[in-house]
Order: sequence, then structure tokens, then C-alpha cells
Amino acid sequence: MPSTARHRLPDLSSGFAIKLFLGLGVIFMVSYLFIVLKIVFLPLVLAFLATSLLAPLVKIFRRWGLPATPAVALSLLLGFAVIWLALNFILENLIALKDGLPAYKDRFDSLLSQALEIKNRRFDFLTLELLKDQLEKIPIGRVLSGFLNSLMSFSGYFFLTLILTLYFLPALPAFPAKLRKAFPGEKGLTLCQAVDAITAKVQSYILVKALVSLGTGLVFILVCGLFGVDFASSFGIFAFFLNFIPTVGIVASLLLPAIMAFVQYGWTTAVWLSLALAVPSAVILNFVEPLLLGRSVNISPVTALLALLFWGFLWGGVGMIVAVPATAVIKLTCDSFKDLKPIGALMGN
Repeated sequence: MPSTARHRLPDLSSGFAIKLFLGLGVIFMVSYLFIVLKIVFLPLVLAFLATSLLAPLVKIFRRWGLPATPAVALSLLLGFAVIWLALNFILENLIALKDGLPAYKDRFDSLLSQALEIKNRRFDFLTLELLKDQLEKIPIGRVLSGFLNSLMSFSGYFFLTLILTLYFLPALPAFPAKLRKAFPGEKGLTLCQAVDAITAKVQSYILVKALVSLGTGLVFILVCGLFGVDFASSFGIFAFFLNFIPTVGIVASLLLPAIMAFVQYGWTTAVWLSLALAVPSAVILNFVEPLLLGRSVNISPVTALLALLFWGFLWGGVGMIVAVPATAVIKLTCDSFKDLKPIGALMGN
């Protein structure tokens, strides 16, 4: 009889099955804790990201001769002053957008009537009353109100994040020495190298992503302003934040100004505006951002999408924004340790 050994499936040992079962159980329990204790874990994650972002600023102030405490205090003051001013600007624009939307109801009804007249010959079942009834079910005002409420609740996390960052920043320089003391020998050195690598790459990602998102937002404001689209600043703000969300974010940021241009001027202007926004956005997303980031955060598109769904399920809109940096930390941690490298390889390109 011919040997069939070559065609058999690999025999998974009971040890592997136990590890897999325990790993899935740990993921489930940690996810549950992340949801239940969101008020604790979300500020911790935000504080870690803020600390990674502000640590280079502290080093610059130290090089200028400032002592450690004033350098940390000045870095925090500058960083969170920028965030506070940005939040106020965002709230003002979102409130203006929410209050201004009812003024476009008549124009929207007129466009619906025109569209119905054009399509009546082929889609007799579509009546104006049916279209209006379906569109009125879309709670645009409620969606904006919910977004505003989320933003206000996020401002509550802002203060807890500020307090945690106030403790994390001064402790960051001394952390490698504590690791070497806690884990003497080769293990402590490996841990220090891993922490340094993870911190440096997360800093690089956040800085580059913030600059790229800022550039994208400015492009949206400029293009929408040139086309005379109302609420150009609001669409720029949406583009800035949505750019942090992989793939889905850029599509959503293009739809919002296109809808407004359609309501204001009609489909021709909406199409040209979409093209004028899509071309620079594609250039930024596919060329500028990868060029600046390099391989600092080497996460596959599938991993990025799964991370978006996972962190979005856990923490909503804020979870979508922190999805890639948080997943990057997990991947970089796996890459730094021999036993976890297979998981890191699966998460990468």
C-alpha cells in the first residue's frame, strides 16, 4: 500500500490545544474587563499615547537646561493646551453644523422631487412620499447629537488622562533602570530594548499620523472653501479625525462634503468636489504616509480592519481612533519576544 503519511494533517498536540484554549479565554476575559472598566483602561491607553508623544518634547526642554519637573510641566501645559483649544474649536463647528442643517430641508426636498421626475419611468414603485419617509428615518440630527455627547464624555476622560500623564511622564526616563533592577541579566536587557523600540515606533507613528491627518484636514478645508461648500471647517475636522481610522475613515470623510455639495449645488459640483478631494487624499494615503512612516508600524490591512472592529466594539468612536496605535503596541511587543514572534508575524504584512 502506498504511504499516506505525506498527506496527513499535522497532529496538533494536546499542549498546543490547551495553550490555544487558554489564550482565547484570556482574550475574552481581558476584552470583557476593557468594556466593564472602560473608565479606567481608556484613560490609561490615552495617557500612554500622550506620554509617548510628549516624551521627546521633555527631552528637548532638558537639553535646553530646564530641570526635570519644569520640563515635564511645560510639556504637559503645551500639549494639553493645544488639545483643549482644538476641542473647543471642534465643538463650536459641530454645534454650528447641527444648528445649520435644518436650513437645507427645502433644498433637499426640491432635489428629491427632481430625482423622482427623472427616474419615474424606470422606478415607478419609488414615490416621493416613500423616499421622504425613508430619508426622514435617518436621524441626522440625532447622530450629530450623539457625536457631540460622545465628545463631551471624552472631555471627561481628558482630565483623568491628564492626571495619569502627569505621573507617567516623569516616570518614563527611570523605567528602564527599574526593569533592569527587577529583571537582572539578559532578561532585563531584552525588556529594556523592547520598551525602547515600542516607545520609539509608537512616537513615530503618532507624530506622522497627526501631521498627515492635519495635512488632510487642511486640504479638505481649502478645497471645500474653493468650491463654496458650507461648513468647510467642520468637514476638515471630520477628515482629521477620520484619517486615524483605517480605510473606512477616508471614505466617510469624502462622503460628508459630497452630500453637502449635492444639496447646495447639485450632482455635478458634488462629483467634481469628490474628485478634487479624492485625488490628494489618495496621494497622501498611498504615497506620503507610507513614505514618512516607513516600516515603523508594519500592520497588514486585514489586521488593521480587525483591530478597527475590535477596538470600535470595545470603546466606540474613540476605540476606532486608537485602534491602530494600540494594535501596533501589541504587535511590537510580540515581535520583541521569541515565544510571541509567530503572532507578530501573522499580524504583519
